[in-house]
Amino acid sequence: MKHIVSVLIFVCCTSLSYAQVDVGQYLDAVMDYSHRLAAATAATEGADADRLRARKGYLPSLDMDRDEDYSFRKPNGERRLGWAMRATVSQPIFDGGSVRAAAKQAEARYDVRASQERGTMLDVEYEAVAAYWSLSRADIYLRAMANYRDIVMSLRDVVKRRYDEGYTPKSDLLQVESRLSDAEYLYSSAEQQRLVALHNFNILCGAEPTRDVTLAESILDTMYRPRREAFDDVVARHPDYLASLSESEYARWGVRATWAEFLPSINLGVYGLWQPNTPNVKGAGTRLDGGVTLSFRTPIFHFGERRVALRSARSAQRIAALGVEDVVDRLSLEESDGWTNILSTEARVDAARRNLALARENLDISTYSYHEGMATILDVLQAQLSWLQIYENAIAAHYDYALAIAAYRRITAVEERMR
Repeated sequence: MKHIVSVLIFVCCTSLSYAQVDVGQYLDAVMDYSHRLAAATAATEGADADRLRARKGYLPSLDMDRDEDYSFRKPNGERRLGWAMRATVSQPIFDGGSVRAAAKQAEARYDVRASQERGTMLDVEYEAVAAYWSLSRADIYLRAMANYRDIVMSLRDVVKRRYDEGYTPKSDLLQVESRLSDAEYLYSSAEQQRLVALHNFNILCGAEPTRDVTLAESILDTMYRPRREAFDDVVARHPDYLASLSESEYARWGVRATWAEFLPSINLGVYGLWQPNTPNVKGAGTRLDGGVTLSFRTPIFHFGERRVALRSARSAQRIAALGVEDVVDRLSLEESDGWTNILSTEARVDAARRNLALARENLDISTYSYHEGMATILDVLQAQLSWLQIYENAIAAHYDYALAIAAYRRITAVEERMR
């Protein structure tokens, strides 16, 4: 089964390289491959098994034991080897509530693991979305550097021709050549950033690091403002809050389990015994015996152990209760900061879009003016720098906005695939 799943994941990840990959497809591939999520799922399954095991404490148990003894002396002609087999069925009648407390603690521990698994899923989703948008940003930045290099190269050709014709001093040509060298450096750096983002993108879904992909979505065309979530709804479904509630429940039943250790216990047992007849001589045969036992046990004096044990358990319960309140405060802060981040980055995106259009127009005008002899080479180079800086700001603003949306969805416990 594991082999089949591995093959399916490999085929899924391989097929991504032959078609455009959208966010949903990439998320599915990452979720299928994630070791962190698989470990969280295994922890939940283990907690579920512990929960089922704890419930067995309510049921009777059947045990069998055999004793043998060998005597170095052989008294009165008896056999040296003696033995006895005993089968016992026991049922707890009253144990002070220890079995129930253990079962409830196991239930709470399972709820904690299940909530932690959901939290891990949200973290993995955010990591995958961040990798997707990082590759999108790297693609756009690489194209921007290629465009910038072409712009400078085109200007170099014009300046070179005018220099050859004697209309432009050599200093203009040298400045453009220097700018072209800088553009080549920026393009090389952009290629490296794109490869690093591609490696991270592929590793997260278990593909070859160098496998190339084509993204179906871009940070430039996926602009939307998510609906602000009601804080009460966020708290009610957030994995951290649910886990803290379960931790508090676990600590509450821990107090009950500690108290049960110092209460009386009553057990009912039915046993059967098979052993040789007495005296154990050759030909004496064996016999079957049986009976019913009722055992009662109660603590009397333990030098104040119960008092200090309960104090420790109640202290753990108070800590867990305070942890719930701390999670609520943290979620309130994170939700407020997350929404503020969305509004701020959205404003930066709008400003960057307007400035980018102006910068492009200024670059076109400066380049045309230089061709007509109405502007200097410094004016053109300055317009190029301004366009490049604003273009980089626009890419960064779109990327920050996409990450702000993804972070808000993680904070509010909204699954990315349900958007």
